[in-house]
Amino acid sequence: MSDPRLEGAEADPEGAAAPPAIAAKVDDVARNSAVMALGTFGSRILGFVRAAMLTAAIGAGVAADSFTIANTLPTQLFVLINGGLISALLIPQLTKAMLRRDGGQDFSDRLITLCLLVLGGATLLSVAATPWIVDWLTKDDAGQAFINLTTFMAYICMPQLFFYGLYAVLGQVLQARGNFLAFAWAPAWANVIQIAGLGWFIWQWGKQPDVAPWTTEMILVLGISTTLGIIIQGVSLMWPLWKSGFRFRPRFGWRGYGFGDMSRMTGWTVAALLISQLYGFVSTAVMSPRAVDGPAVAGNAVQAYAYSLYILPHSIITTSIVTALFPAMSRAHETGDLAELRRRVVSGLTSPAVLLLPAVAAFIALGRPMAKTLFWGTRYDPARGIDEPGSIALVLAIMAVGLMPFGITALKQRYCFARGDGWMNFWLVALMTAVNLVGAGVAYWMASPEYVVATVAAGASIANIVSAAAFLVVARRQLDGLGMGAVTRLWLRLALASTLAGIAGWAVSTLVYDPASSLAAHAVALAVGGLVLGVVFLLLSKLLRIREVDDMLAPIVRRLPIGR
Repeated sequence: MSDPRLEGAEADPEGAAAPPAIAAKVDDVARNSAVMALGTFGSRILGFVRAAMLTAAIGAGVAADSFTIANTLPTQLFVLINGGLISALLIPQLTKAMLRRDGGQDFSDRLITLCLLVLGGATLLSVAATPWIVDWLTKDDAGQAFINLTTFMAYICMPQLFFYGLYAVLGQVLQARGNFLAFAWAPAWANVIQIAGLGWFIWQWGKQPDVAPWTTEMILVLGISTTLGIIIQGVSLMWPLWKSGFRFRPRFGWRGYGFGDMSRMTGWTVAALLISQLYGFVSTAVMSPRAVDGPAVAGNAVQAYAYSLYILPHSIITTSIVTALFPAMSRAHETGDLAELRRRVVSGLTSPAVLLLPAVAAFIALGRPMAKTLFWGTRYDPARGIDEPGSIALVLAIMAVGLMPFGITALKQRYCFARGDGWMNFWLVALMTAVNLVGAGVAYWMASPEYVVATVAAGASIANIVSAAAFLVVARRQLDGLGMGAVTRLWLRLALASTLAGIAGWAVSTLVYDPASSLAAHAVALAVGGLVLGVVFLLLSKLLRIREVDDMLAPIVRRLPIGR
């Protein structure tokens, strides 16, 4: 969840202006945005390399399910602490503290001291509770070997919780001081360490998709290299923070420093985060395998691989656009300019769609060659009922249906923050979580084992659609209309062009590969199908006179020789 980080950042009456060097760096928005985007892109690329090597090491079966449950535990727990302490309570005060004469040194020392104490205590408690947490997230009939492997791996992974927090705290201090480079690239270092560990694992033991053959040495190599990557990610920020002139000294005593200044907006934000994370734990438990020695079925690992593809266009396209719209929406609300606020919301509904809807078509039409090419260690063995690329492709296709509505929920969050309306954000998140929980319940009690993950994905897509629709109804009333007729016509034209382009791309790709084809054939099918999909979409957008596509391409065309 995001947060209004500049809340309460007005000048301290007892302080002075921020140091000129720091102010100049913070004001260089374009450069900082480029640095963050480049770091995110580099980390994503390395992340796909890591995911591909992970499938080569453990596949997408029960061993991968075990590792996924263990490795996501510290992430899920950190999100709760990050939203409840670091983002929601402390960071809104950090910018204000930077305006003091000491550049926020005293406050930052107390902030880091408090966070390290809380993170350390939470990590120790989580490590101690690991067996009970794993027991709750796994099914009774999963088998003792699966539970033992997951518990051992979780013990090794759980310390990541502390270093995720260290990365977040030091990163925010660095960004407040105008240093964005180290924070943006630190996750890339984590991926490098983890890729090296996976390389060593594969060299020593090859592929280990089943639970039974795992030894203590295997668990230690995979678990320690994964955790070491997160440790490096957090610790790597210490040196650039030192170079920036920051010197940390533990300081205790937090009364009177703004640590208790939690606004109503922040309170609702934390509440929304808590209920959404509740669903995260429930869905993990629902998708955990039943019997590891039974038929191969999709589990948490398949969902994680599909989600890594699904979230890519959202994180690069939607998040970038709605984040850029947030300051303008905030200014429009503060000045009472309803027309400008409406215009910005409509822009958030239309601009991402130009790229998201073709991405949906690509995920549905080319999901299988995409899954096999990027996660090349996945298995296809029809004699044993194993079709991991097909499972990933199915879940990805179902998720893709909710990609555009998911983007609208991101716009909803920024809209609520711009208006300071935490309650609206809370009840819309609660609505989405409720639908998600219904989907998880259907998956647990009614779906056959091979379709549990697909059912959970369907519930998530339906939840995104319901929440997005509810937001549009409320926003339309608050803004005296949204011009949804024009927006809907654009969506329909983009959907038509994307659908026909997807059919063309799928048809061409099927001429190149079938499920039993080699990795090379899948890669060629993905490349050829993607090229056809893109060309057909652009031609149809011209035919349908979708001006927004031309606007998107104009900056690129101008840089080409033919454009000049």
